[in-house]
Amino acid sequence: MSSQPEETAILSGRWLWLFPAAYAVHIAEEGLAGEHFYHWIRRVIGREMSARTFTGLNLAYWSAMIAAVRRARGRNDAGWIVPMLGTITAVNGIGHLVGSVVTRSYSPGLVSGSAVWIPLGLFAVMRARRFLPRAVWRRSIAAGAALNGGIAVIALPLSHKS
Repeated sequence: MSSQPEETAILSGRWLWLFPAAYAVHIAEEGLAGEHFYHWIRRVIGREMSARTFTGLNLAYWSAMIAAVRRARGRNDAGWIVPMLGTITAVNGIGHLVGSVVTRSYSPGLVSGSAVWIPLGLFAVMRARRFLPRAVWRRSIAAGAALNGGIAVIALPLSHKS
């Protein structure tokens, strides 16, 4: 196994601030590009969300991501946060890619999802695998996947059929 300084750097290093920075770019693309993500969702699945609700939810999620990064950077025992964040971002990016392919349309968030979210997420998941016990790593990935599902569950009641 690797030395403690290398483990601390990869699981709690300054690079973790790339997550909220990339999320800010992703929120901007979803909210400003193309037909806007909340309009695209309405067209694709028939659920409508206001721009205000969309922005509020994303600011709440962004704040939670900042809190997670702060915790990961502040505690040596919080390395599990890294693959969890990696899973959340990679799955979201893959979702934009799949959504665009299936609908043959631009899903706002596709560019940042493909160019930033997926690579950052996969990097975090793969690097954390080298330093975390297998069971912790797997639970972290499961938590990230569950949180992705939870995000949809939270957002769905805040939207309505169009």
